Amino acid sequence: MIRTIPKPKKSKRHFLWLLGMKLMISSLLIFFFMSSCTKEGTISLNNTNDNIGAEIADSITVRTATYQLDPLPANGKGIMLVGEMTDEATGNLKASSYFRIGNSAISSVTLPDDAVFDSISLALPYQGYYYGDTSLTQSFTLHQVTEEIKLIDESNAWEEDEKPVFGSGSTLFTNNTFRYDTNPLGAISFKPKPTSKTDTVFVKLNQMFGEDLWTKVKSGSNQVTNSEEFLEYIKGFVLIPSGKTPALTAFPTDSILMNIYYSYTRTADGKKVQENLQMKVDDTTHQFNSLQIDRSQSLLSALKPDAEGELSSDQTKQQVMLQGLSGLVTKIQFPYLHEFVNRNDVIINKAELTIETPPSSHTPYTAPSTLNIMLADEHGVPKSLLTASYETTTQAAYLVNDLSGGTRNSTYTFNLTEYVSNYRGAMEDTKSSLYLTIPVSDLLTKADRLLIAKSDDSLPIKLRILYTKY
Repeated sequence: MIRTIPKPKKSKRHFLWLLGMKLMISSLLIFFFMSSCTKEGTISLNNTNDNIGAEIADSITVRTATYQLDPLPANGKGIMLVGEMTDEATGNLKASSYFRIGNSAISSVTLPDDAVFDSISLALPYQGYYYGDTSLTQSFTLHQVTEEIKLIDESNAWEEDEKPVFGSGSTLFTNNTFRYDTNPLGAISFKPKPTSKTDTVFVKLNQMFGEDLWTKVKSGSNQVTNSEEFLEYIKGFVLIPSGKTPALTAFPTDSILMNIYYSYTRTADGKKVQENLQMKVDDTTHQFNSLQIDRSQSLLSALKPDAEGELSSDQTKQQVMLQGLSGLVTKIQFPYLHEFVNRNDVIINKAELTIETPPSSHTPYTAPSTLNIMLADEHGVPKSLLTASYETTTQAAYLVNDLSGGTRNSTYTFNLTEYVSNYRGAMEDTKSSLYLTIPVSDLLTKADRLLIAKSDDSLPIKLRILYTKY
């Protein structure tokens, strides 16, 4: 006979204890998963914790190209850029600057009866920015513009859905030009001292031009006293680089002066006195920097400088480029990121984008100290700027130079945690992209460039993701 031993009955207290343990374990698991999603600084990409199953994915496919934006808006930026730079990678860039001189200083001036004209010159104090080799001589010529410098109305400048994040108001673009007299009013050759706060470049102007202007000023002609008639008389000027000098030099628009020097005999003591009238740029909105770009002998020979287009890194010897003023940016896409992020067993902890650049590519044009990323829509239009993850400020990546004697690549690093996490549950859109660029505040006023090249079979642009697999 088999005897059955009855199971002991569990007490109500024992049941409540088990229920409490289950609830506590569930709460801990939920807390752990939530922490993994939101606290991006708790785990470094250089260290993993085996206890929580953290892993690093550093082989996410990154598709890169050198992308040409439409010509950039160029007026009213406060900086006159003049010079030329030649680069095997990006080609030849020549910058000229158009501007208008106002009549406020001469519209109601009273001159001594015996005042006589001496000379006229253009004074160009340095702004501080330069790019390239300033140890060589630079040469400029100044020309008189023969047609009205007219802004392009905002409604004609962009279609509403094509307006970039840096576009606003009526404008002039970097590819705009205006007719000018080919006979120069003046010329200058000099060795630039762009960081000097006291030196000024003086361009002596044509004596006949000065005498004609002086005659109208002294007689009180409507051509100088009336603003509209003055703009008919002197429509503007353009500074053009001459010679082959691998450097750009900047001058502040609001400090440019056209000086009319004159002399007279002082009644009080009979001494001869020399003074000058200082004409300045009254309207800075009509000053702009115009570019001539020739890429025929460069790696980008197939990329037109005045229309949108791109060349993949496969077409440029595994190199990609970016450059201010010219509108070159590095286009970055992650074609398989959506699939990875939306796996059921993955939680994103942190994501970083690293960009490496070889020291050999920094001569004679130094690498930018800072980079930004623009977010482009499916039509390729940059609509916004990448912000710091889970913040509203624009994110900047700073150049970290190699400390081993210049043999390793320098790097920039962006935090893409929020950007990558936003792929979770989102509709896949492989047409959207990131544009790597110099800071947008400099994009329209500086020619800084960066060459990003593959070396030692190492990809120069990598996306590394720290994730929890459960």
